[in-house]
Amino acid sequence: MHEIADFIEKYTEADRERVAFAWNGEHAAEFEDANQEFRWRVVHACVAAPERAPPLLLEHLFLADAEWSREAWGSPHHFAELGGALLVRGEDAALGSFAKGFVASFDTFGSCHELRLPAELLARLTRHTQQALIGMNDEEQRKPLEATAELFTKLQAGNAAHGWARVEPGTQVANVHVVWPRWYHKAWIKIASLWRSNAT
Repeated sequence: MHEIADFIEKYTEADRERVAFAWNGEHAAEFEDANQEFRWRVVHACVAAPERAPPLLLEHLFLADAEWSREAWGSPHHFAELGGALLVRGEDAALGSFAKGFVASFDTFGSCHELRLPAELLARLTRHTQQALIGMNDEEQRKPLEATAELFTKLQAGNAAHGWARVEPGTQVANVHVVWPRWYHKAWIKIASLWRSNAT
């Protein structure tokens, strides 16, 4: 534990390789991240005492776990708590990194709907996000920030977690159906209709 505390206290950009996502390129049972065990030990220490964690370290941990989630097809149970610690410690300066990790995958997106932030900080972050969107034309930056603004609005309303469920590892799942978004279904009907009319 002393090693972890020392690592957190003295963390710099040069230490990032030790907590970075180090993937073997495989999925499912063959999936491996060489830094996962150490990174998660650091994460658990940081979320237990976020006031001791440098914002730079929290940013690197959050983004590494976002990459992990994209390839592992799931998100760590601590992801929302880590995102909360990042925003509490980094405040406005952390919004860009938070937004990037938030939309990294369906799982990171869903996990962050469990985010808990002090009301005053949430109100301030909401205002800052909305102001940052004014005049922003870069779609690559705008879309994650728009999603973040929507999340903050839901968190303020207290309904962010509505419609989401967490499936614990080992849960038996059966009779699963893919439900397409309504816009996708309508678009597909239109495309199919055009294809049929062109084929006749």
